[in-house]
Amino acid sequence: MAGLVRQYETRGLRHTDRFPVATGQTFVKGDFLIFNGSGQLELAVASGNDIGSGVQIVGQANENALDDYGNLKPSVVVIFAQPGTQFKLPIYNATPSSAVFNTNELGVQYELRNVGSGVWAVNNGATSNLAVTIVGVDGDDYPGWLTGTTGAGTVEYPNVWVEIRAAFSALTGAR
Repeated sequence: MAGLVRQYETRGLRHTDRFPVATGQTFVKGDFLIFNGSGQLELAVASGNDIGSGVQIVGQANENALDDYGNLKPSVVVIFAQPGTQFKLPIYNATPSSAVFNTNELGVQYELRNVGSGVWAVNNGATSNLAVTIVGVDGDDYPGWLTGTTGAGTVEYPNVWVEIRAAFSALTGAR
C-alpha cells in the first residue's frame, strides 16, 4: 500500500442526523466534524494535526460540504461519534515502519489525526489527547498486513476499528 487510504466504514451502533454547515467549509465525506459556536458543522482539526484537548467531535461526515457545482450545502448528514459506534481507520505514525498493529493494542487509546486529503487515522505515536480506543482490527489486514516499500523503508498501514471516547464526543453529554 503506497499510502493511507480514506475510510468510510462504520459498524455497531449507527445513528445519523442532518446538521447545518458553517460558512466557508470544504470538508469531504469521511472527515470528522465539530460544532462551531453557532451550532454549525466545521472540520474538527486542520490537515496534518491531531485532535486537541477539549475537542468535542460530533461525528463523521457522510457527504461533502460542497455540492457538485462547488456550492456550500446548507446541511449534511453526519454519523454520530458516540460509544458503540465504530469507525474503520488506518494506523498512522510519523515513522511509517511503526504504523503497525499488534494484538496488544486492542483496548489502547491513541490520538485521532487528520492526515490530509480527507484521510483520518489513529496516530499510534501520539498519546496526549486520547480521542480513540482501538476495539478491533480489519480481518482483511490481519495477520497478513498490506505492505509496500518507500524511500523510508517498509510502510504498513493496517486498518483498525476504533470508538471515539466519550470525553471527545459532543453527543454523549460527557465533557
